Formats: sequence, structure tokens, C-alpha cells
Amino acid sequence: MAALPKEIAYNRPMASLPADTSSLNVIVRPSNGANFQAGGDIIQFDLPAHSFLVPSSLTLRGRTRVLAGTDTASDLMWGVPAASWIQRVETIVGGNLIESVQSYGQLYNMISQTKLNVAEKYGLATELGYVGGATGSATGALTVDNLNGRSLNATAATDAAPFSFALPLGCLLSSCAELVPLGLIGGVRIQITTAALADYIEESTAGNAPTVTFEDLELNFDLVSFGAGMDGVVASMANADGDILMKSQGWNVNSINTSTAASQSQDLIFNTRLSSIKSLIYQGSGSYGTNWGTKPATYGAMTVAGATGSTQFFVASTPFPPTPLREAFQASIMSELRQSQGQVHDVYSTTASISPQQFITAPQLATAAAALVYTAPPSHFIGVNCEKLSTNAVMLSGVSSQLSPINVRLQSSAASANNFTSTLFALYDAIISINIPTRTMNVRV
Repeated sequence: MAALPKEIAYNRPMASLPADTSSLNVIVRPSNGANFQAGGDIIQFDLPAHSFLVPSSLTLRGRTRVLAGTDTASDLMWGVPAASWIQRVETIVGGNLIESVQSYGQLYNMISQTKLNVAEKYGLATELGYVGGATGSATGALTVDNLNGRSLNATAATDAAPFSFALPLGCLLSSCAELVPLGLIGGVRIQITTAALADYIEESTAGNAPTVTFEDLELNFDLVSFGAGMDGVVASMANADGDILMKSQGWNVNSINTSTAASQSQDLIFNTRLSSIKSLIYQGSGSYGTNWGTKPATYGAMTVAGATGSTQFFVASTPFPPTPLREAFQASIMSELRQSQGQVHDVYSTTASISPQQFITAPQLATAAAALVYTAPPSHFIGVNCEKLSTNAVMLSGVSSQLSPINVRLQSSAASANNFTSTLFALYDAIISINIPTRTMNVRV
């Protein structure tokens, strides 16, 4: 049967929201303090138990203040400055933990490198904390190479000027395809744990770390109220078990320590059990020698397999891709990485901001006299798309690892000088169910 496209369906019925619909921009401040420090402080935000949350509006705002240590030269903050200081983001509903995203700063750095193009990084520079302290620049001017951290500009005599940030907070609630009915669940808490300084700060002189604090923190988001009686309307949509369902997606981060030897085939086993994996991204990080110095290893991705090695993923014994990704074919690895992030050759969509130099080689210091100057951190991420059908619809189209762990097979052509850390980022589908009679939330991943 023939049908008209919606673009020329001029006779479709028009509808209006209920007359008493209203929207509200909300600011929630921490319930357990005002100022927080690096190294394990917990920050708690309690959301109101009414109205509907607009998921994409969830934003963490605040300021980072750096107090001078005893260094005589500037320290560096690596990654995305608005996120590097975050170790873990947890979502607690009705007192029950429904999500815990580990290594959050490392995850955000990977996403910024593989999904944001250079123009987008420039456009988001203020919100993400890059402005005013560009790494490797005495003037603070932003360049392609230094959109990967910032100079703190704190010396033995001078504190750094605090810088503000506004970070889109990634979690299951902010990724929901539907509005979240806060009035139908038993209280939502977003809990953030700060990372240790060594995880993201490079000291210009070892043992002279600055003091880093986080102040004026707030969670900003939009709420929509559809007027009296809407909770009852939503409740009437529940299935026979009393549940309403929402589609979301999240990231699982899993790390293991390992090493390589020349001409060695090695299976890296990640006990990541998920029912619908959309994509997998691998990062090898460790000692990069004199070109990387004392920089935090987790903010660089090295070529673990060597110049003529290969990498391949296995989920439930199914290989991704069908043949190993060989380091001798860099273009193929980058193409697979783009596809893992839902990108192919659409130049008008988001693309990675990884330069060829970042992808192929380790960074090079400018001169011995300018030891804090760098060209680019290594960003040799390796990714694959695992979806049977790439879609934004409600269906779950990923592959399952519920019955067996995920295997990353490295065929190494050269031995690493030191042990390294292997990190696997898994993007997965999630179904969130809210039971109306009990006002509880459960997540199926």
C-alpha cells in the first residue's frame, strides 16, 4: 500500500500539549558539602522526586581551583579537563545502585578523541575546560595539538586562576530515549567520586604536586511537568507486571594488566557480560619512553601489537572484524574505529579528532629545554562495530557476551619494554524498567 512521506503529509492532525504543561530549569547543589578535593572525595546530588527529566540536559557545572605546590614550572592536567578529575559516576535509585561508570575521565577522553572533530573541540573548549591554559603554549592559544589537556599555570609562588566547566554528564539516565518520570520512582541520587591526582596530573617536578579542589559544583537539568493527572496516564501504560520501559545505552570500562613478547599471540580475556553490545574499543597504555615521560599513562593509547602485529575481537566466539586488524594497514584500523562510533564517510557528521601523528606514532617533545611542550598524545584506539543493524530505534541489535567473556587477541610483532594496561570500552544497550506499584527501577543490560 502506497503511503505519503511525513514531509508532505499536510493533512496529519495537529495536537497541543496539555494547557497546564510547564518547563523548569533546575540547579541542584551537592547535599554533602561545598568544596571537594582530589583523591576519593564523594559528591552527592539528589534529584527532585517530581516531573519528567529531559535526559540530554543533564550537565555538571563548577570550577577547578589549583593551589600552588613547590614546583617552579607549570604542571599539566591531561585528558578533558572538565572530566579528568572524575574517577567514578554512580546512579542510585531508591537506595539501590543501578549504574557505576568506572575510569570516567579516561572514558571521556576516549570519547572526545574518537567522536569529536577538531572544530567541535574548539567550539566546546570553554565548557570542557581547555580555554586559558593550553598545554605547550606560553600564551594559552589553542591549537590542534593541545586540545588534549591544559597547563595549570601554578608555580611555587602563584596559584593558578580557577577555571570553570560545564560537562554533559554521561550516564544511563542522560542517555534515555524517553523522558524520565522522576515522580514515579523512589528518589534519584547522582554520586561522583574524585580521582587521585596521579591519574591525570603530570608534575613538572616529582613530589611537588599542587592541591586541586572543586568548588561551586552544581547539577543543571530541565524538568517538564504535564499537569495534574499525568502520572496516572503514564501508569496506565504499564504492562501486566506493572512496568513501564525505557531504552538507554551506557559504557562499561574494564582494565587488566598484561605484557607482550615478540611474535607472541596473546588472548586478553575481559569478563564483561552484556546482552547487547553495540561497539568495542580497545586501548593499550603504559610506558612510552622518553617521548611521553612522566605523563599519566591512561591518557595515551599505544600500538601494543607493534608495527607488523594485529588485533581482533571475539564475542561468543564470533570474530570482529572477520579478519585481524593489521598494524601495517593503518587506514583499515581507522575506518573500523569510525564505524565503531557510528561514523563512516559522512564529512558533515562527527568524526574523530585524531591526527595521523597521534594515531601512528608516539608523541615527540619539542626540545629538552621545553620538556612540557608536546605535539600530540598517542591515540591509537582500536574499535569495532558489533551491531547487527545500526539503528536508533527501540530494538536491541547488539551481540551478547552473557555466556562467555570477551576476548581481544593480540598478535605482537615486538616485545613491550614494560607491562602495560589493557582497557576495553564496551558500549551497550540497556532497558530501564520502572515498576509502578513498588516505585522501583531496574536495569537490564
